[in-house]
Amino acid sequence: MATQERCDSMKKNWKEKGVTESFNVAFEGIFDTIRTERHMKFHCFCTVIVLILSLFLDLAKTEALALIISVTLMWVTEMFNTAIESCVDLVTEKYHPLAKRAKDIAAGAVLVTSLNAILVGYIVFEKKFPIYLGDVFKIFKNSFQHTSVLVLTTVIILVITIKLMFKRGTPLRGGMPSGHSALATSIFTIITFLTDNPKIFFLTFILVVLVMHSRIEGKIHTLFETIMGGLLGWIVTYIILLIINM
Repeated sequence: MATQERCDSMKKNWKEKGVTESFNVAFEGIFDTIRTERHMKFHCFCTVIVLILSLFLDLAKTEALALIISVTLMWVTEMFNTAIESCVDLVTEKYHPLAKRAKDIAAGAVLVTSLNAILVGYIVFEKKFPIYLGDVFKIFKNSFQHTSVLVLTTVIILVITIKLMFKRGTPLRGGMPSGHSALATSIFTIITFLTDNPKIFFLTFILVVLVMHSRIEGKIHTLFETIMGGLLGWIVTYIILLIINM
């Protein structure tokens, strides 16, 4: 009985909240989502970048409006996604097909708005920059330094993305695949493109083997995770270098 009265009192107090308190609750919800959700932090970063670019570029009113709507939709769907996940976790902590369906649909809504934001951003900013994709490609083709940075950055992004998909380990330690092995084989492949000296080839190969062995010996990765990381680094690097040097 006392519990029911307490619940009724809380409901009454909730309904009697003033305008100021309602705004405080709303802001608290926004800040809580930013603090706790990794994807929301990324959305904040992208929003800041878009705002900075908008300040320096001569955007038309329609272009600015399209960006504002896209960014707002992105934030709203991410917060709805977080709210739905919280409600599902509140109702049940066990696996249930309907709980999975609710979370999957909410995540799908975020994906749709993300693709929309990317498309709108491309349409708005594509003609605002003097450097075109062809010029960027020439820069990478004529500078192996830029190519190496592109390759290593791509490998790191792919490793972190795959680790998030498998939900094992952290971005910098453990999990599937081995990031150190991927970077080691990537650097090894870059060096083989730069030189035909067999001594450098074998010395670099020995270093790759030592890196991979250290990950297994330290029980940070399994043999399979280490091999998959090495294959990922080699394949991605080889494909990028092959395309750029065509």
